[in-house]
Amino acid sequence: MTIGAITGRQAVGRWLLVAGLVLSGTGALATVPASAAGSTTYVDCSRPAAGDGSQASPFNSIGQANARTYGPGDTLAFASGTTCTGSLAPRGSGTATAPVTLTAYGTGALPVIDGGGAADALSFTDQDHWRVSGLKLTNPAATLARRTGLRISATDGTAHRGFDIGHLVVDRVAGQTNKNSPTTEDFVQSAGVVTGASGTNSTLHDIRVHHNQISNTGGGGLKIRVGAMAVKGSGVLIEHNVIKDVGGDGIIASYADTPLIQYNNASGVGNGVYPFSGGNFAGIWVLGDHNPTIQKNAVYGITRMSVADSQAFDCDWGNTGTCTIQYNFSRDNIGGFFLDCDGCGTIGGAKQIIRYNISENDCRMSSVSAGRSALHMYNNVFYCTDRKFSITLPDESVVENNIWVGTTDSRLPTAPGVQWLWNVFQGVPRPTANGIVGDPHFLNPGTGGDTIHSVDGYKLRATSPALGNGSVISGNGGRDYWANPVSATVKPHRGAYNGPGL
Repeated sequence: MTIGAITGRQAVGRWLLVAGLVLSGTGALATVPASAAGSTTYVDCSRPAAGDGSQASPFNSIGQANARTYGPGDTLAFASGTTCTGSLAPRGSGTATAPVTLTAYGTGALPVIDGGGAADALSFTDQDHWRVSGLKLTNPAATLARRTGLRISATDGTAHRGFDIGHLVVDRVAGQTNKNSPTTEDFVQSAGVVTGASGTNSTLHDIRVHHNQISNTGGGGLKIRVGAMAVKGSGVLIEHNVIKDVGGDGIIASYADTPLIQYNNASGVGNGVYPFSGGNFAGIWVLGDHNPTIQKNAVYGITRMSVADSQAFDCDWGNTGTCTIQYNFSRDNIGGFFLDCDGCGTIGGAKQIIRYNISENDCRMSSVSAGRSALHMYNNVFYCTDRKFSITLPDESVVENNIWVGTTDSRLPTAPGVQWLWNVFQGVPRPTANGIVGDPHFLNPGTGGDTIHSVDGYKLRATSPALGNGSVISGNGGRDYWANPVSATVKPHRGAYNGPGL
């Protein structure tokens, strides 16, 4: 589904309707029917006596649920409106055509799995084909440690695959919030949801993480690692998640072939019940991936400055192929819009394409590449009227068809390797003789909200000097931020909008 498939209001309305039904628990099935290929095990931790796992006589503890091994088509169902305390680690695997399902039954609030301070509230190790939905995971503790709501691990040197993680609420996980030594690895392994592959040739594949609501989780929101530099996992899709007030990175995908991160909403990253306390973090970023794409996400309200980062988006070290950041909305992030950090570790040398994004009052971009990355940044809007721009770009950068609105005391970089082509500059001094100086005539700039659909103020009026006079760019993606077509042969508008002047 593209942004233009339905209107922004329809898209938000439909998402809220679905999310509200699932996350509230009111949409849980009255019963969970057994698959034709398997059976259903029921757990109701409010029952005073241990049963046999049938609906009439359910298990009443996580210990009982962990003792059973589940197979293709089986369902493990927890009673709505109940809380089970302990670390749930169900055994067994499904198949691609008959996964094991872990979900809720009955009506009422989502069933709660409370890890009680254990390493993980829910975990899977060296397993395959599980579908998890309709639960609330929590794992509070008085002190911070390596801790998650959900962990999926591959450790045995083989490929594991087939996890669909959706419609969960993960809240209050006392994970480690300090990335500095000696707790660096504890931080890396802490978040609401963490996946990982350890041991030579261990990988994860076909991991879909979607429509989850994650908040107040120390270490971050979603950390999806599926392989290593030498051997990558594949099939990573992270979409439609809401990440709010997590004490670390919002979303990271690492060591994956062609991961896609889209339609997520991340706000207040770095804050929450367990706030970030040391080192660096970012909103949404990728590391050690091949051809990663970050698109159609909103990241806003990062107010906690880490040592050097705290940006909305980051193409970090070790990425190969092309790192694409497109069709995103970012605002009011203290660390800025974008970080190029290929020089921060193993150099991958990925080309970085940054296009059709809208950045409002982020005001900062940073590069630690020292000539190792090639950046093509085009048809974006950078609006910063409340403070000076602070922009550092890779030594090899082409910056074209963008609209820059800033303060007169700002200075844009003029290094020999940075090319400025066909931009519009209002307020901020033009860095070269190329480009239009003047008001771009936005509809209503500075009024972005909390979703990717809240930025119509950056469409262009019919009087705009930016209409129809930008540079034609090969392989331009074919559409603008609002899904208007962008021709491969006709001059586009400058900025993120390519529709008719309004």
